[in-house]
Amino acid sequence: MKNKVKIIFGLLVWLVATGPIRAEVDLTQLVEKIRPAVVTVVVYDANRQVTSIGSGFFVDKRGHLITNYHVLDGSYAADVRTFDGKTYPIKLVVADNKLVDLVKVLVDIPRKKIKSIPLSKQLPLIAEQILVIGSPMGLEQTVSDGIISSIREIPAVGNFFQISAPISQGSSGSPVINLKGQAIGVATFQFLRGQNLNFAVAGESILKLKPTGPALAISRWTFNNSLEQPQLAEELCRQGYSFSINGEDQKALQFFRQAIEKDPQNTMAWNGLGYCHVGLNNPRAAIEAYQQAIKTDPTDAALHFNLANYYLKLGRQQEAIDSYQQVIALNPTFERAYFRLGVIYTQLNRLAEGKAAFEKVIRLNPNAAPAYFNIGIAYTKLGYYHEAIDANRQVLRIKPDFAPAYNNMGLVYGKLGQSNEEVKAYKEAIRIEPDYVSAHFNLGSALVQKGDQAGALVEYKILQKLDKQAADNLFNKIYY
Repeated sequence: MKNKVKIIFGLLVWLVATGPIRAEVDLTQLVEKIRPAVVTVVVYDANRQVTSIGSGFFVDKRGHLITNYHVLDGSYAADVRTFDGKTYPIKLVVADNKLVDLVKVLVDIPRKKIKSIPLSKQLPLIAEQILVIGSPMGLEQTVSDGIISSIREIPAVGNFFQISAPISQGSSGSPVINLKGQAIGVATFQFLRGQNLNFAVAGESILKLKPTGPALAISRWTFNNSLEQPQLAEELCRQGYSFSINGEDQKALQFFRQAIEKDPQNTMAWNGLGYCHVGLNNPRAAIEAYQQAIKTDPTDAALHFNLANYYLKLGRQQEAIDSYQQVIALNPTFERAYFRLGVIYTQLNRLAEGKAAFEKVIRLNPNAAPAYFNIGIAYTKLGYYHEAIDANRQVLRIKPDFAPAYNNMGLVYGKLGQSNEEVKAYKEAIRIEPDYVSAHFNLGSALVQKGDQAGALVEYKILQKLDKQAADNLFNKIYY
């Protein structure tokens, strides 16, 4: 390759390479703080005989508690046993989502007795340390620890993650806790397949739980569920998603096809079928399934968003644009659709449209650092250098240690001829991320421009250990 000038901006994607949480945390204190909010859920049949035991946890001071759908499914009554050994009845089922295996209930408990766990809507990081507190095999208030092993998104359903923390029967409904003491998920066995694979549904699904009608006593809720049709198709979908979450798309495919045979208008079955075909790399079949899902519910913006994302993955940019625009027509506050549009427009060099899309993201979410970052790229390409600097400053206001923002600021300062500020920005990027190849290369190039050959050689020696090609390119800039 010929001499490379500065490595510019890369793909328009927000990639933050952060590792697992490593902060010093007193786990004993953390567990003591969390355990009073965790309960054992005791489930009864119509004769008041115990049929199963699960776990749950309070999420507010009003007595709302989260557990798995399958813990209460088919029951006629249930109690919770709290940390201090007291028992209180579950009064009402407030909201549920069968596909993500969650239910929210109201417990008849004095408010002064309630300890709750704050929820996090942020997805955890791979290898992030977590705790699980529950009642495996009836052993109440048992604590296990582990890490996040993997994260899987099921379009139009939600995010799930695999955890290494050992959990057993009775842990269903246990909170998965990060080292900040927040519930980032709920342990579930509904989706287990394979050899000791433990999964949790992400905490964001708790926040999305909405009442589907008036709150009901458990017995009435169970009776109403028994009247829903078609039950078989729904159960087939649930089994299909359990295989999908475990990456077994070929097996999942069979369940979704059976569900569609039982109920051709089942939106989730078509959506799941599309997801399987994506995993099996069958683009035509995947698109047809997603389109069929949309036909069953044309007003669901999330279904259009799934199709748009797949078009984008396939590189079919105009079709992706059309689908994202349909998402926005149905839901003008769909932030991620605007962001993806901004990415595509900028890739296509439709910079004004890209900038407008990112600006819409910021109006919806003033702390959307990725949008500011990409607006900075668009401004730079448009030649609006001072505006680009301001956009990256906004990124750093939100994410003070985001090295790429400093790197991009350095590039813009270089275009403005402000060499001292340029060098300073690259050094900040390197301070935050010592092995940042682009920043070392750009710093070396800037030092060459300033006539500081010795300083540039220092960067060359560093790059020899990090990236030989970048080192060779810098060497050529120094001596030719």
